[in-house]
Amino acid sequence: MKVARSLFLIIVAGLGFFIGILLTIPLAWFSRDKTRVYQRSARIWAKLLAFLSGIPVTLQGRYHVPRKQTVVFVSNHQSAADILLLLAYLPVNFRFIVKKELFKPPFFGWYLKKAGYLSVERGVGEKAHRLFSEAQTALKSGESILIFAEGTRSRDGKLQPFKRGSLLLAFRAKAKVVPVAISGSFHILPAKTYIYNVVPVRIKIGRPISLEKYGTDYERALEDIHEIIAGQL
Repeated sequence: MKVARSLFLIIVAGLGFFIGILLTIPLAWFSRDKTRVYQRSARIWAKLLAFLSGIPVTLQGRYHVPRKQTVVFVSNHQSAADILLLLAYLPVNFRFIVKKELFKPPFFGWYLKKAGYLSVERGVGEKAHRLFSEAQTALKSGESILIFAEGTRSRDGKLQPFKRGSLLLAFRAKAKVVPVAISGSFHILPAKTYIYNVVPVRIKIGRPISLEKYGTDYERALEDIHEIIAGQL
């Protein structure tokens, strides 16, 4: 049963993605904000898959998301399913900052670029500077950003230490941080398998946090937000 269900979802995901591309390209062609068209298309695709997956999701703290202010969402990362679930359930448009490997697959990588998602390369000075510049431009233009602060998926489902540079963007841009905690998604799609499990997931959104109160104490800001997300799990 699990194999058949997983195969069905993979087929629907693939077909939905390519049909979505065919519909989105002409819509984007006639739009002034092409990036936003691709982002909205991705959200529709994610909502469809989330619905068909049958995974029960509880969203808490929706009212904490500012409607007229750009923010940096900072989330833990338990599973590959997190990207799909956050696209489907966070109530605003945003740009992901994701590892560069996701931009390599044909068509999918092209779509990520069209949607304005940002690629992060660890330990590369010049490209890291370009990432900061692109992300700050997005924030100034009215688009929020989402960062997986652990840098990669958790191997055991537990919250891992944050990468030291994960909040530098928000710190330098003086943007408010909205902590997001995902619980339960680790068991949906275990590593190195395409067989998914229907398990309940909770997404808890915390109150926006102003980093200005930390002054130049970046390390304390990093520790505090880590503790806040740990407390939401």
